[in-house]
Amino acid sequence: MMETEPQIRYEGGERSKLLPLSRNRDYRLIVLAGTVSALGSKVSQIALPLLALGLTDSPLWAGLLAAAQQLPYLLLSLPAGAWVDRLPRRRLLIACDLLRCLALGSIPLAYLAGALSIGQLLIVVFIAGSCTVLFELADMAALPHLVHPAQLAQARSVSEGIEAGAAALGPALGGLIVGLGRSSVGGAALAYLLDSLSYLASACGLLGVRRPLQGARPTTHPPLWAAVREGLRFLWSHGALRRLMLLTMVVNFLQAPLGLGVILVAQRRLGLAPAQIGLIFSLAGGAAVLGALLAARFHRPERLWAIVLGSLMAWAASALALALAGSAPLLAAGYALTQLTWPIYAVAVVSYRLETTPEGLHGRVTSAFRTLSYGAEPLGLAIGGWAVGLTGAPALFGIIAAGLLLCALWAARR
Repeated sequence: MMETEPQIRYEGGERSKLLPLSRNRDYRLIVLAGTVSALGSKVSQIALPLLALGLTDSPLWAGLLAAAQQLPYLLLSLPAGAWVDRLPRRRLLIACDLLRCLALGSIPLAYLAGALSIGQLLIVVFIAGSCTVLFELADMAALPHLVHPAQLAQARSVSEGIEAGAAALGPALGGLIVGLGRSSVGGAALAYLLDSLSYLASACGLLGVRRPLQGARPTTHPPLWAAVREGLRFLWSHGALRRLMLLTMVVNFLQAPLGLGVILVAQRRLGLAPAQIGLIFSLAGGAAVLGALLAARFHRPERLWAIVLGSLMAWAASALALALAGSAPLLAAGYALTQLTWPIYAVAVVSYRLETTPEGLHGRVTSAFRTLSYGAEPLGLAIGGWAVGLTGAPALFGIIAAGLLLCALWAARR
């Protein structure tokens, strides 16, 4: 019935004709804003570890900076979900973009003033990460109000495709920009300037969205932590969602240091220049574009656990290839396999979560899911940055491969 019913409940609860995504004006505006900001983020993705290594020559500090950027997923996701269900979402999205613009714009200013430090970077990436947590939750919770329920998997595939496309173009562009600087630090500061401007452009695009991005908000709310507990209770009582959350948590912990390991192998073992390192990440992003194109085709509710198990096996093979990589092509191929698989996994899991969660709980259930699943990343980055200094990147990749195989065995026994 859902796929053939011409009338739907969205756009503030109004009954309206089902529109193709290409003709949905407000959806297009949000997609455009997300595309601009995603491209800016990927331009600076390669800049952060190179900036840290340029300032300190320490993989540990590179890992700690990446961990600080991800730490808000652990610290803020739970209350952020309640805020997203309470606050006007369009205003929240715009405010997050503007604050990220100001925070990241301080990096090139400090560089020009000769005052750039690790302390400032820790503060800036934490602020930017906090805004990202709020933005992503609000954006995801708003999606059911922009598209028909039957279009959720397609819309999520578009979102994954945007991220993948940005991942294909951004790192190569970022590597070229970093290479333009007189030093890696100066080039990385320039990359952050472009990233900050991308958030300003995204905020301008969101100003044109007219449709309410949530249902009617109640005039009174339960206490914040009572609302948070409601989302947690639903998630934990739902067996499949709970299992998916725990699996995603372990996978994110294991894979968090992959990017840092690839950069270290490329820079220190293979002697590649920043532009060549950026090309490796862009090729992986191109693989993610392909994965996003395949995701909606693969997605069926009954295929959920087959997709999960296949993804885990592919990730284990990818990590093993990275452990054995003695050349740039093999390093690029191993990392590309990881990125190819992520959109397929993400579309299946997110679509299932949105389909099974009551409308009034979208923000809180998503935030509860991401608190553990994404909150594991800063710990993985910090431990990975420390471990890679002790064992080297190939040994770390081997440990990651073994852990992912154990996850596959657990998923197969559901």
